[in-house]
Amino acid sequence: MCKNIGNNKIQNYFLIKRLKKIKFHFINNKKDLKCKIIISKIISKIKKNINFIKKNI
Repeated sequence: MCKNIGNNKIQNYFLIKRLKKIKFHFINNKKDLKCKIIISKIISKIKKNINFIKKNI
């Protein structure tokens, strides 16, 4: 159980890092639909990981 929590924390760290990289592109191109889809997928993965961590604590 502890392994999964650690893996999700690490995964969240890299997803947030990826979000920061995409943010700069999105600020310049607000109408970019592909960018919006990627951002929404990353945010949903982060939320899913946080909920999983909360349930296992």
